[in-house]
Amino acid sequence: MKTWTQQEIASEVARTSGVAGDTVNKVLSVLLGALTEGLKAGKEVIWRDFGKISVTGKQGGQAQIPGADGGQALSAKGGVNASDLDKVCAAVVEVVAGKVMRHDRVTFSSHFSAALVDRKAQLVPAEATGHQGMRTIAVTKRKIELTPQPELLNALAGQNIGFEAEGKLKEQLEHARANKILLACKDPNDFFIKTIEYHFSKAGWIVEVVSTFDQAKQYLIEDPISLIIVDCVMPDADKVVEYAKTHKKTSLVPIMELLPAGREKDWFKTFRFLGNNQLNQPFEVKDMLTLGERELERSTEEQAVFEQEVYFRFPTEDRWIDRANEIAARLFADSGLNEGQQVQMCTAFRESCSNAAQHGNRHRKDRFIDVEYYLDPKRLTVVVTDQGKGFDWRLYIEPEQGAVDRVRERRQAGKLGGLGIMLMTKCVDKVEYNDVGNRITITKFKEDRSKSNISGPQVPAFQRR
Repeated sequence: MKTWTQQEIASEVARTSGVAGDTVNKVLSVLLGALTEGLKAGKEVIWRDFGKISVTGKQGGQAQIPGADGGQALSAKGGVNASDLDKVCAAVVEVVAGKVMRHDRVTFSSHFSAALVDRKAQLVPAEATGHQGMRTIAVTKRKIELTPQPELLNALAGQNIGFEAEGKLKEQLEHARANKILLACKDPNDFFIKTIEYHFSKAGWIVEVVSTFDQAKQYLIEDPISLIIVDCVMPDADKVVEYAKTHKKTSLVPIMELLPAGREKDWFKTFRFLGNNQLNQPFEVKDMLTLGERELERSTEEQAVFEQEVYFRFPTEDRWIDRANEIAARLFADSGLNEGQQVQMCTAFRESCSNAAQHGNRHRKDRFIDVEYYLDPKRLTVVVTDQGKGFDWRLYIEPEQGAVDRVRERRQAGKLGGLGIMLMTKCVDKVEYNDVGNRITITKFKEDRSKSNISGPQVPAFQRR
């Protein structure tokens, strides 16, 4: 996120309005001075095509900028030409709106800073909807937030200011997409990349193109990214996806991965963090646009429920199983579980991966293990899926003594299995299987709850889409 200073804004206003730079600075001082004067008097200041600015909790009439008379009185008071004042006033709104809609910050020294902020999607409880048993989702909304600078704050005796967009700025907020895409690629000048950038920009998206992990990381840290597109021929492609998915701030940002033609099978021969969609080339850019829209809708819904989602896939090899355990331990450490709960979750996860490799995939390196990780305010859920035929998990269902007897019988018959499932039920709050038995869902609540042990058949409450 770039911060634009008052001087930088003034220079751009001079270029767009045709008014001399010195005059622009003088007019800006007049306009900002009128704003401060109105706020100190407790008035709601209406800045034409920009918005209503007021001191929180005060209602002392209204003041207009440049004024109901077209700025005649204000220009006379400030000693500036009325025509110049009108041009500068309009250009300031245009320039500031352009910056903040790109998620940049604009600062007027001694007065205020302006920035675009998002109110994330959230669940509205049933009692607030007025409908019994019905929850709704309040979708993501954008607004401009004004923050008073120290000098203005002192002039207002420490009181904050409120802002409500009006006129042209309000229209931009309502109709402009203002969603920013991070396009990570090997060569920003590649014709294919330029084509994608062109079509998304034409559709109203803001596209930031990067070619290294460090560049991508900086955007992910500083900017509110709405969609990530990763061209998988980029050397740092895996690092970009891993960073985005393993950090809570960006974990729910949809990722579209572009796979080179004929490389689909080879691509999964190693450990991979997965985006939300993989597109095999060749494909139509219009299909990408449609998919991007759909992913935004989906992510808006999931932001209201989840804090983090991570997906990864790996071949059935010891080195990748070890890496999966390391990644899981990192995620659990950042989940809100206490140290003891983390150890329990690590134990259950390790056992589920071991079972998937040994009993499900039979240690075949051409078979994969898929892991899905979901974190919400109350619980942590992990789904592990193998490519085996499954098993009859019902042999190990409650009551516990019956499960112990069955494990003992299998051991005496020279068969393996069973003890790991019992161990998992001791470590987590819920262990669930699908009907076939090749997918296990383990759940740990952040607060202690009574065990519900094994259940099934079960389609996980959270499934990767």
